[in-house]
Amino acid sequence: MATSDIATRILEGDAKLWVDTSVAPNRLGWLRAPETTQEELDDLHRWAESVDQSHILVLGMGGSSLGPRVFAEFLANHGGAQRQVTIIDSTDPRSVADIPLTDTAVIVSSKSGTTVETEAYRRFFFERLRRPDRFYAITDPGTPLAEAAIELGFKRIFSTPEDVGGRFSALTYFGIVPAALAGIDLVALFEALAKVDHSHWADLGTEIAEAALTGTIPVQLIRSEQDRALGMWTEQILAESTGKEGKGLLPVPVAAKEGDYPRSTLPVAAKGISELASHIFGMEVAIAAAGHVLGIDPFNEPDVGVSKAITRRILAGEKFDPKLPSTGIEDLAGYLESELSQGQYVAISAYQPLHWEDELYRLRDGIAARLPLHPVTAGLAPRHLHSTGQLQKGGPKLAHVVQIVSADYGASVPIPDLGTNFNTLIRAQADGDAVALAERGQRVTRVVLD
Repeated sequence: MATSDIATRILEGDAKLWVDTSVAPNRLGWLRAPETTQEELDDLHRWAESVDQSHILVLGMGGSSLGPRVFAEFLANHGGAQRQVTIIDSTDPRSVADIPLTDTAVIVSSKSGTTVETEAYRRFFFERLRRPDRFYAITDPGTPLAEAAIELGFKRIFSTPEDVGGRFSALTYFGIVPAALAGIDLVALFEALAKVDHSHWADLGTEIAEAALTGTIPVQLIRSEQDRALGMWTEQILAESTGKEGKGLLPVPVAAKEGDYPRSTLPVAAKGISELASHIFGMEVAIAAAGHVLGIDPFNEPDVGVSKAITRRILAGEKFDPKLPSTGIEDLAGYLESELSQGQYVAISAYQPLHWEDELYRLRDGIAARLPLHPVTAGLAPRHLHSTGQLQKGGPKLAHVVQIVSADYGASVPIPDLGTNFNTLIRAQADGDAVALAERGQRVTRVVLD
């Protein structure tokens, strides 16, 4: 089938383009998001102007945090931010304990309304602030979060379309509400969406999927430091959409082409509002096309709940002992050099605070330089459980996952009314993911930081 035909069928919402068991009939609302959200722009602008606070705190995971992070980064790069935006998508107690709440409005964002991390954030920050008039919820209709927001008296609840998956939600309220508060030119953004070259992006998705079918699963995302958040968003939509049934595309964010392994390449950049609009909607089209070529359902995420379920069992008192091999962080590159087999890739999952991200990418770059025959990826945890974790569980059994945990996560930070704390939660998430990965046939090594 010609890629122009694929692009046309995608835009027409032809669910027969994907496998018979696809959830596509209930997940194609993203195709209408540019039009339906544009109809709400006047209301959004009036509402954003009515918010008095100068600091916006976004609480979410996966698509609920990565979309807002892209818009915040774009404004930071272009000097147009009207408000400071802080995005929390880490359960490390050192990331949540000292967030300033003076002059702060809080957005609690979860499609299902049951995300354990987001529920923990909501309880913690509501207890600290005690100002329901400064809280807003973004969620699907009738979720537990929507019910809690009504009960607690949140100032507004934004009901989101049920037929849009989380990683395809950047152009719905999940991304646009924080973007409106930050000061993105929404009119220019949605005007640019009307000019996206859909056939180009369908071609790109087809090309990288055809390469994957011949064994070339790494896709190097060539990005600058200024486009880190856009790179993370792209990682999610690639990995979570395609990493299933033993198949998948492996996103590897790099500053320039690196390594001696076969790979596809994909530029990630947003020098202006048109490029930003094109990349977001274009990648959604590209992934839909890639799913067709790979013969998988790009709209489901059958394995993301595996480690979450084990984490809940650990929090409930069940005992698991991952019995992981370990090494020191100084010895990590040498250890991996001796342990990796042909075709394997390294995925560094750092259960560390948000401010550790620069250190993480420096570590990734150093290890990649030592391992030119192996792709090396990195991400903060537990953020990755809602992103590249699907690929690690459902994709090819080629991962060597390195968990970087802390021996001491600092002073205990309780989560109100849940009978636990963030210190316990992040440890349970690391153990739960280690068990889930091992059960799926992936290798796991642990580094413990003093």
